[in-house]
Formats: sequence, structure tokens, C-alpha cells
Amino acid sequence: MVRSSTSGKVFFAHKDQVGPIVEEQVEPVNKVSTRRNRRHVKQEPKAQKVIKPIPPVDNRINLNTLTEQGLTQCLPGVGSKTAKEIIELRQNLPGEKFTKLEQLEAIKRVDWVEVFATGSVYVE
Repeated sequence: MVRSSTSGKVFFAHKDQVGPIVEEQVEPVNKVSTRRNRRHVKQEPKAQKVIKPIPPVDNRINLNTLTEQGLTQCLPGVGSKTAKEIIELRQNLPGEKFTKLEQLEAIKRVDWVEVFATGSVYVE
């Protein structure tokens, strides 16, 4: 018996009428028999997609951790001399950390109102 590839009909054919035999690969079906000899297809559990939450990217700059080079690259209008003053001010504070952004206003060369307005800097 042969199934026609064009019409899908099944018919008897002579071996001369049939081309090379192509075997289809069929996945084995797991079957389970019950009391009344009925067969049920055992369904395999589908893998559930696990969606992991992506933590938000914090693009802000912590002024307590930056070095002199980091300050000059990240803050507009801050050169090496001003960066050294910011680091000296930070080291003279208790705990060697800024606790408020307003502490930076002691350095006059930078427009801190503009820098604070961007929201790109913070202190911990």
C-alpha cells in the first residue's frame, strides 16, 4: 500500500511504480492501558517558562565612591583641581562620607543646582 504524495490517497502499487522508500521518523507515543484495555495517550508535562525579573539599572553616580578620575568624567564642569577639593572635603567629614548633597555646595566652582536637578548623583 502506498500513499500518494499529491492527493493523499492510499492505493496498491507494483514495486516498479514506487520510487525509493522514504521512512518518516515518528516519535514514539507512550501509551498506558487501563482496566478495560482502553488506551490513553500519556501527556508529558510541558516545560514552563521561568521569567526572571530584571533589576532596574541604576545609572546614578554615588559621590562617596568615586575617585578623582571618576569625578572629572562623570560630573560636568569638574576638572582635576575641583575633583581634588571634593575628595578632600569628603575625607574631612565624619565617616569620610557625604550624608547630604547640600554638603557639596561648599565647593563654589560647580553649578550644583544644575547637577542636582538632573538626578544623576546621590550619596549613601
